[in-house]
Amino acid sequence: MLSPADFYMTRLIDVTIFLWLFWVGSSIGSFLNVVAWRMPRGESVNGRSYCPRCHTQLKARDNFPVFGWLALRGRCRTCRLPISPRYPIVEAVVGASLTMVGIGEVYRFALPFQTVPWHSVPLSALTDATVLLTLLYHILAISLSWAFGLIRFDGHTLPAKLKVTAFLILIGGMLIFPAVMVVPWPMRLEAIWQPSGRYLDASMRLITGLVSAAFFARCLTRGLCREADPKLDPLGKSTARLMDLIAIIAVPSIVVGWQSIAGVLIVASVVAVLLRRVLPSSVDALGRFAIAIPITMSLHIVFWRWLQEAWFWPSTDSTPAVVLIASAIVLVSPMWLREPFRSQEEEQRRKRKDSLDGPTLTDGPTLDDGATLDDGATLDDGATLDDGATLDDGPTLDDGPTLGDGPTLGDGGEADERRLSSDLEAKNQNHNFGRNPPTS
Repeated sequence: MLSPADFYMTRLIDVTIFLWLFWVGSSIGSFLNVVAWRMPRGESVNGRSYCPRCHTQLKARDNFPVFGWLALRGRCRTCRLPISPRYPIVEAVVGASLTMVGIGEVYRFALPFQTVPWHSVPLSALTDATVLLTLLYHILAISLSWAFGLIRFDGHTLPAKLKVTAFLILIGGMLIFPAVMVVPWPMRLEAIWQPSGRYLDASMRLITGLVSAAFFARCLTRGLCREADPKLDPLGKSTARLMDLIAIIAVPSIVVGWQSIAGVLIVASVVAVLLRRVLPSSVDALGRFAIAIPITMSLHIVFWRWLQEAWFWPSTDSTPAVVLIASAIVLVSPMWLREPFRSQEEEQRRKRKDSLDGPTLTDGPTLDDGATLDDGATLDDGATLDDGATLDDGPTLDDGPTLGDGPTLGDGGEADERRLSSDLEAKNQNHNFGRNPPTS
């Protein structure tokens, strides 16, 4: 029987572990904000964080996850311009997901095939090398999944360098330390199965995980990238979306196994539909689905032990019928994943809004040699403006720019008047020809 002092000391250790895990997780979320912002723009992720507006480097106390943004009240200390609330939201959500996984694995109540250390007090934190390495592997996998999701959330294509790094970590980690695969690649093994030292099983687990990711990604193309065609358009934008979708699904497929990936995708598709109500309309279906994947994968790892034993969840202990039914549900999930119908005006408005995310628009966009458009004037028939000329409510060009090989237009369209007068004179001459012959 523990004394009250020992009991409260144990609970104080639990609180310390929780706070430390959240601090580490939110710090990873802060770094993922940097990755999602810089990597698609070709910038290095090294170096200190800076204000996205005035580019002033943040001080250490201002860069503290979540609380640094709150202390600054959402504004830069230097320029006082607002900083997007996305930064603390991502830090808090990533921190919460990694904290849940950390608590579940450190206290050994999350993963299958692990002995739960029940004592006279509630769960106690007991760790060894296998637990710590498995936790590290899962933290890296969830962090990489969050990086994929945040980049696709912004509408950017996943950088090739990030995808290569991610799969080197996931594949290399499982091949070097097979214990991180947690469950085997075949179904219906003996209860005493242990993953340690099973390198052939780890290889088969990776192969089946990647194949299932490619299969389910192809099934989801109708809802997330309908125009993708790797054969006819291998370099097209929709094909790049399909490649990103395969990479996004491959992360949980490797971590939880091909048996359970169908269940993860079903829950992720439901979460993506729910996120449609809270996220801005500029975020497309693939962006919402990419954000839902790390959330669902974290929940699966936390409740893995109970899901492994649940009759309705596809797993190594379930029947083949359950896996087939879950796979069939994934096949029809594009029906609710696809974008809702938009009128032509709404689609054009969305495209204009997306185009604003490209080059920055300043007061008076420049045309050619510094020419500007005034009062909403438009360029017709491909005419170009040279030497700072401007268009005002009509085809009049100042400073005598030339159009092709035609006559020079001056103030008020004098060339048009001369052409008209010469045509009238020619007609009069033809009309009077023979009636009033010229005198010698």
